[in-house]
Amino acid sequence: LQAMLGVMSNLVNGNNCTLLQLGLNSPIVANPDDRPPLDLVVVVDVSGSMAGGDKIGFVREGLTQMVNALHDEDRIAVIKYSSDASLEFPMSALRGTRNVLRDVISDLRPEGGTNIHGGLELGYRTALSAYDSGRQSRLILLSDGVATAGITQDQAIFDLSRQYNSEGVGLTTVGLGTDFNFALMRGLAEQGDGNFYFVEHADAVEEVFTEELSYFTVPVAFDIELNLRPGTDYMLRRAYGSSFFEIEDDIGRLEVPSVFLAHRVAHDDVGGGEGGTRRGGGSALLIELMPLPNAQEHVMNTEVATIDVTFREPGTDRIIEQRSEMIYPYPAPHLVREGFFENAIVEKSFVMLNVFAGIATACDQFHLERDPSGAIAMLQRLRAAVADYEDSANGGEGDVDIQYDIELLDDLIEVMQVNNRMPEEEPEIPEDPWPAD
Repeated sequence: LQAMLGVMSNLVNGNNCTLLQLGLNSPIVANPDDRPPLDLVVVVDVSGSMAGGDKIGFVREGLTQMVNALHDEDRIAVIKYSSDASLEFPMSALRGTRNVLRDVISDLRPEGGTNIHGGLELGYRTALSAYDSGRQSRLILLSDGVATAGITQDQAIFDLSRQYNSEGVGLTTVGLGTDFNFALMRGLAEQGDGNFYFVEHADAVEEVFTEELSYFTVPVAFDIELNLRPGTDYMLRRAYGSSFFEIEDDIGRLEVPSVFLAHRVAHDDVGGGEGGTRRGGGSALLIELMPLPNAQEHVMNTEVATIDVTFREPGTDRIIEQRSEMIYPYPAPHLVREGFFENAIVEKSFVMLNVFAGIATACDQFHLERDPSGAIAMLQRLRAAVADYEDSANGGEGDVDIQYDIELLDDLIEVMQVNNRMPEEEPEIPEDPWPAD
């Protein structure tokens, strides 16, 4: 467990922002030049709706490209589901079987309903029947609609998946079109520590299948339980980074069935095409706390929170327990002008969280409070602070992620200005918008 603390007045209204960034580090080293062989189960929706817009045709083409890109020692199984689920190609090595597999893929035809539960269950059983701890094990679930056959309740499908998530099989989901169950497909991928793709246009699904092969995974922890108890001078406000984080009786809890170390075969994570695409490089929890109104104002070294983590170690099933206590070297309500950041990582996260919060606040201010001028002025002040941070980030080299955030703020400001029918306020921008540099 790695916990990092950042405290500063926020960039939206100047109030206290106490931020904890929680992540998991692993001593395991992923070697992109020697990725483990892959066991892949592809679970394909062939319901009648897949005929529309030739979705099934694009899926067949994408799967064929994936077969071409897999290594000879990789193994793959193909399952199709409509009203029922069936194993069309059993788990087999690619060496000597590619032509047969291509024929199976070309024979996929749309018909019937959408039995997501049945397809997912058969997929997991197929993956676990061939499980080998020395190989990657991944399941890809594709759907273009909502469950209409078999067990259709979302919670039942989540519960089914959770039974298998701590067995070392990663789950990636692909939502095709605009009529699929977004919450279900995203939640399944998050719970299974995999990727979630939203593919609005069917022709883009080809890229998804090849993209999935550009990285590999290694399991590092199963059955993670995290408990966060704030110090006596703090309260929990909210958490970002996982929809499974819950706050009850002012204690934060998170349970995750599995965590995988992901590594790209290529280090360049910017995709092709005009403007490229920026992909994430890891995940973390951002926990926002707030000093209580009656917090002690003269006590130094204030305890912000205690975090306890337990998990099951892959390979040994040994239960590991860890504790981290976060200390702020000042009284809880005290703010240092230049901020307190334990390192550059949490400083950047502080800025990105403020961008997120600023966008949400400005949209509310524009639409709900009917104050477009105030919203624009707030965004302009926020942009100035973010740009000042970016100018000094990474030893003056700047930061690509923050550059994209600034472009996003510029776009939003421009849209609001175009739609503003009131005189704009002239924002008061401090001489040093980001004093931490």
